[in-house]
Amino acid sequence: MSRAHDAAWKFEVPKMKALQFLSNLNLQYKFILITTSAIIILMCIVGYLAVERERSILYTGFERQGRLLGETLAIPIINDLIYERLGLVEEGGLLDNYIMEIFSRRDVDLLYIAILNEEGRVISHNNITEFGKVYSDPLTMRSLKANYTVTQPFLRNGRDALDFGVPLSIGKKRWGTLKFAISLEKVEQEIVITIKKIVILTLLLIVTGFIVILLLSKRFISPITHLAGTMEKTRGDYLDAKVEVRGHDELAVLGEKFNSMIERIRQANEELKKAHEKMVQSEKLASIGILAAGVAHEINNPLGALFNCHYLLDRDGGEAGLRGKYLGFMREGLEKIESTVNKLLWMSRKAEHAPVPVNIRNTVESVHSFVEYKLKKCKIGFVNEIPDDLRVIIDTHDFQQLLLNLFINAIHAMKDGGLMKIRGYREDSAVRVEVIDSGCGIAQENIGRIFDPFFTTKPAGEGTGLGLWLTYEIVRSYDGEISVESEAGKGATFTVRFPAKQSK
Repeated sequence: MSRAHDAAWKFEVPKMKALQFLSNLNLQYKFILITTSAIIILMCIVGYLAVERERSILYTGFERQGRLLGETLAIPIINDLIYERLGLVEEGGLLDNYIMEIFSRRDVDLLYIAILNEEGRVISHNNITEFGKVYSDPLTMRSLKANYTVTQPFLRNGRDALDFGVPLSIGKKRWGTLKFAISLEKVEQEIVITIKKIVILTLLLIVTGFIVILLLSKRFISPITHLAGTMEKTRGDYLDAKVEVRGHDELAVLGEKFNSMIERIRQANEELKKAHEKMVQSEKLASIGILAAGVAHEINNPLGALFNCHYLLDRDGGEAGLRGKYLGFMREGLEKIESTVNKLLWMSRKAEHAPVPVNIRNTVESVHSFVEYKLKKCKIGFVNEIPDDLRVIIDTHDFQQLLLNLFINAIHAMKDGGLMKIRGYREDSAVRVEVIDSGCGIAQENIGRIFDPFFTTKPAGEGTGLGLWLTYEIVRSYDGEISVESEAGKGATFTVRFPAKQSK
């Protein structure tokens, strides 16, 4: 991997982390962070522009004052040069005194001051060692040729300064050049003071802006985040949450609409729950109706015995031994009828969910007793391979209804006889129950639809299409899973799996 690619990757990683961090923040924190950052950046830009503007103003004013100073000094210096040329004054004496007097003034921070003749030779200077030297620096060369004041910034002993070159001329007559330099230290000090003031003002504005942002976020963003949090709570079945409504603005209207929507959803859920309970109860009754032939057989046999015993008692009731024998037969028949009716009532009654440890094998046998007649009539064999100690925590009625629906579905698939096998075992701390039939199987295009409500392949009037859907709903209510494996003409295997928390 190239160095350029490494450098790009090192840049991208912090960028990705920053974006991820920003995306994880809620709306209120994002608003505060973004607006505060924007204010800080804006104030920094404004501060920088203000400092640069102040610096430009100070430098321009300082340069203007320097030009004015140079042009003011040029007038008496030209007079002295004329007097010297005319011999009216001693050469150099008057100029040197004047230069030293100007240089010693405290109101102007002069670094040097010098007078050059037309060839650039020093004829007067505040430093006597410079006398007679010929200057050839760029500013001097420009000053000797220019008819106007020339300026140039430079560094001297690490200090910023401004160099001036003022032509000494009257009309077209050139007498020489005045050169001097003024330190910019005072200007820099004023700029530093200005920067401090701007920084303090910027900090005050940032703090004020941050406070205003907090107030705005509390007023406008907090209701939105509160509404989002309340909506998050209502993702499940918790529909008692409400948004506190304040004021009469758009946010208040939004809160009122949300509360109204939650109330409508809660009412709709209650109505849906009632409708669901009615459908479940009707499917239970439909299942019992399917078993009517078997129930009639269970009741008709003891009823026939009862009638026979009654006939014999009516004929030979005077004999004590026969009367006791026949009364015993009658008691057994009545107990069997009572047991069958109680089972029907147990299966059909509406009950509250009460999950308890249920022995799976015993429950399979109990449900088998209801369909035993139907199995024999359809010539269907039945094998229960559930271990004796296998249990699951579930409501007994729900588990019986689940098994009954799967048994009836298997019976309908084996109209010409076959074999129904029930298997169960533990797998990865879970319980699996399989209902296997050797019936007609399920077409592949219907595999994904068999658990849909009202879906059935039976002719009209022979099925509600709610049995497998009800089974699916029961399994799902206990966090379980139900699946089917089947091919047309090769039977089907329905597998119910309950998680570890449902098994024991």
